[in-house]
Amino acid sequence: MRKTLYISDLDGTLLNPNAELTEYTAQALLRMMANGLCFSIATARTRESIVQVLRDILPLPAPVVLLNGALIYDTQAQKFIKQECIPPEDVLALLNRVRSGFLYSLRGNDVIPYHEPITNQVLLDFKEERLERYSQFVETDDLSKHTENIVYFTTQDSHENLLALYRTIKTMPALDCVLYEDVYLESNWYLECFSRNASKKNAVRYLRKTFGYEEIVGFGDNLNDLGLFEACDEAYAVANAREELKARATGAIGANTEDGVVKFLERLMP
Repeated sequence: MRKTLYISDLDGTLLNPNAELTEYTAQALLRMMANGLCFSIATARTRESIVQVLRDILPLPAPVVLLNGALIYDTQAQKFIKQECIPPEDVLALLNRVRSGFLYSLRGNDVIPYHEPITNQVLLDFKEERLERYSQFVETDDLSKHTENIVYFTTQDSHENLLALYRTIKTMPALDCVLYEDVYLESNWYLECFSRNASKKNAVRYLRKTFGYEEIVGFGDNLNDLGLFEACDEAYAVANAREELKARATGAIGANTEDGVVKFLERLMP
């Protein structure tokens, strides 16, 4: 029997439109993992976020990919096993182009988001929502004072306002970024920046090499899952996925409103 890893995106894929695991999905995953399913997730979320969202099914059999590949975290050992930091000089180069957003710094086993005073209401809502549940944020008068151990930068705005910045960052040798639409807030887009060595694609390749997976099957819905799909032997787009992702998929499965991922898995492993 081949050693197979099944790895899913969270928002818009495994989670329902309320950003939650349904009881059906949680119970099905627990049952299948107890019977040998090797399952993990690849997400833009932080460790603190996934510990809350996935609390009913943790720990997972395989390490999880966080911050779109900047970090890999072992939920069994409760430690980061891989991180890709942005060199300080490249953090400064990024900050010369954009300041409105959150700069994530790895401090031991914690990831701390730093930010300058916020004037954008969407970013303020982003912070307030996470403060209520799991994140600690640090406000600073100057982000350029915090360039060490940076793994991630994220901001939000309209596609029109972010597109030129996305194209500029794509030309920077040490950096990479993704631009994709928010699955919860209409017309809002995320721009997320990280080391050129960090991506869902590279993280999944690391998991394959390090843990000897002979086959990897992925699930996703959005543009930041394109790299995940490239690294998988098979990749399935949920019915609510963007058309660009469906075009790269092995096939389509049920929507995130229909427990599509676990119902697909149940057909493989009752």
